[in-house]
Amino acid sequence: MNALINALTVLSGQQVLALLEMAITCSILLIWAGKFIFTQSWSLLKRFSVMCGLTLFLFLPSEYWNYFGIPLELPLAAYVRGIVGDLSVVTLVLLWSSFLLNERLALPIQMKLSLACIAVIFYPLALGFTMFDPYAWGYGSWTFLLAVLLFALTAWWMNLHMVVIAIALALCAWSFQWHESSNLWDYLIDPFLCLWALLSLAINYYQLNSIKQFKS
Repeated sequence: MNALINALTVLSGQQVLALLEMAITCSILLIWAGKFIFTQSWSLLKRFSVMCGLTLFLFLPSEYWNYFGIPLELPLAAYVRGIVGDLSVVTLVLLWSSFLLNERLALPIQMKLSLACIAVIFYPLALGFTMFDPYAWGYGSWTFLLAVLLFALTAWWMNLHMVVIAIALALCAWSFQWHESSNLWDYLIDPFLCLWALLSLAINYYQLNSIKQFKS
């Protein structure tokens, strides 16, 4: 316990929160992988208990790993974070809520198309393929903020309450600088969310074609 406290005091508050978020997210993904392999349905209490245990395991300081002869300098969650980076608040809310409610992460095709368009258009521009950089809008552009609010109102009109909650929490986290980034884009989207939207659209297209071929 002293090692854990000492490790936390070295890190900043933002770093501790980022590692905790990554540990929880990795725990959820591991549980989903286990359910997919063993095809078992777990109760909320069991899922939550296993998640807490895995989170603690991934959050353990390096001192504990040295006892087992494993020379790690950081918690396991820190290595995962170093590879994938911080996930957006929207991704975290959608992922965690889907886990706690034990429901599939389902968005209408309009929202998936929006994310897919952002992935195809935004990321190449943000990476510097042209002189136009929409990533700069995330540093306090009122026009961009109004566009985000309009998107949230559209989601509310479509009865996508979880999306509205996710956007609202992302805006709150951005205003309080919850993460190390000060760019609003990093709180709203990330490559994994856009990649999920693209893969989901591809699967939907394949299933639709399969149904048409079956009927014909």
